[in-house]
Amino acid sequence: MTLPVAPLRAELSARFTAAERDRIQRAYRLAAHFHSGQARKSGDPYITHPVAVAEVAAEVGLDCDSVCAALLHDVIADTGCTAAQLRTEFGDAIIGLIQGMTDLDRQYDQAAIDAADERVLALKVLDRLHNMRTLQYLTPARRQLKSRQTLDVIAPAAERLGLRAIADELQTLARLHLPGGTGVAGRMLALGSMILPATLRASYLDEWLGELDVVPGSQARARFAFGLLRGMPALALTLRRPPGRTGSLLAVARWILRSELRTWAPLTLLLGWVVLEIAQSSLGDAIVALITVPPVLHTGVKYARAKLGLG
Repeated sequence: MTLPVAPLRAELSARFTAAERDRIQRAYRLAAHFHSGQARKSGDPYITHPVAVAEVAAEVGLDCDSVCAALLHDVIADTGCTAAQLRTEFGDAIIGLIQGMTDLDRQYDQAAIDAADERVLALKVLDRLHNMRTLQYLTPARRQLKSRQTLDVIAPAAERLGLRAIADELQTLARLHLPGGTGVAGRMLALGSMILPATLRASYLDEWLGELDVVPGSQARARFAFGLLRGMPALALTLRRPPGRTGSLLAVARWILRSELRTWAPLTLLLGWVVLEIAQSSLGDAIVALITVPPVLHTGVKYARAKLGLG
């Protein structure tokens, strides 16, 4: 069994020794084994969460023990794996990081944050980052609670650790789910922005939400948001294209867009989720989204196909 996320594999190859890569691979295999059959509220396999946390941990330069702890951070609390099993396999250092994260969960306040080991705190910040990126699957009350906690405690902790880009993304995501946020249009932009590279997502979303705040009237805000959504696939392709290299990415894009099924199945599921999400707070806005979003998606697909020479 190998790590399923290409960016993480690339980070490991670039930053870690062969022995360290082998240790991280063993951590992944153990996490995948114990989380087997578990799912997140989104329906995704649970292992996607620790892998996402580990990916960002490697990306921001955390060490081998921290990446292993990111992969293993929920196995003691959420599976049948014991601390003794992990200690035998990975030693005291990684167990200490995992138990430190668990202790923070029990007392998640400013005093606990201030007293936490910096490596534990960094992992907890990255854990919250991925949870905030998938916050839409929680109830409105839970979303607001997590968002307020993120603004008051977690984002400042990220700044203190020097993780400025992550602090900015945490603040942006949290504000979307609090009263007085940017409403339906802002939530749709946040959802659409998930196709952008993670390192650039927060800066683009923050700029768009700032512009959205000054647009007068809900209809004008919706048009503004839909215009950005229409151009987002092209922007994502541009931002993800390595300098001087277009082949592999464009080949994948062409493969998806050549098939109506591959193109529209995920988009239809996305639309369904957006409408249901909006309907929780406003049935009228959900109806508007159902009427207006499909033409925007159609225009975006048509544009992408034209740019790729697919007719």
